[in-house]
Amino acid sequence: MFKLTAITALAVAATGASATPMLTKANWDKEVKESGKNVFAKFFAPWCGHCKAMKPAWDALSDKFAADTSVLIADVDCTVEDKLCGDYGVRGYPTIKYFKSENDHKAEDYNGGRDAAALEKFVETELQVPCTPAKTDGCTDKQKEYLKKMDGKTVEELKKELERLNKMGAAKVAKDKLQWLNARKGLLPHIIKSKEGPSADEKDDMDEEL
Repeated sequence: MFKLTAITALAVAATGASATPMLTKANWDKEVKESGKNVFAKFFAPWCGHCKAMKPAWDALSDKFAADTSVLIADVDCTVEDKLCGDYGVRGYPTIKYFKSENDHKAEDYNGGRDAAALEKFVETELQVPCTPAKTDGCTDKQKEYLKKMDGKTVEELKKELERLNKMGAAKVAKDKLQWLNARKGLLPHIIKSKEGPSADEKDDMDEEL
């Protein structure tokens, strides 16, 4: 289990560095609604004392799951994105919400603990997708069949399929088929990622580590 030690917290606070992705009105559809990922978002204001206190744990959480293709840990700066924050009923800071692909990314309030251990446990138990091309042990037989079927398609074909599913929307799908629709929308980004391989930035990071 990940633990945010006092030394780590001080180091993050001292540098002010954070790789936590920032969500905006402009990138919301791409990063949330069309990503197929489950999203854990912290709506904050830079001047907020509670937000500052929580920042090290949240940034460390984001770093831990940065390479996970099933979940996104992100920030929303409400002093900049006031319309976006208003759309989701944010009235105090920090407000934490999560958006599940299987629920068509409808906003749900997070009311759990805000320490590092509680946040990580929630991500692992509620937001991480157990079935991906790299993690088939958690797949159902139906998901395994789907992965095998999609493996024969090109990246472009997979992207077109994901675009088609995203356009369908919950309103056009019978309730008994909605869960499978969302499951496919969740799987496809992982399948595409596995076929594309690491991005240029990821390759640079791997070279630096070597």
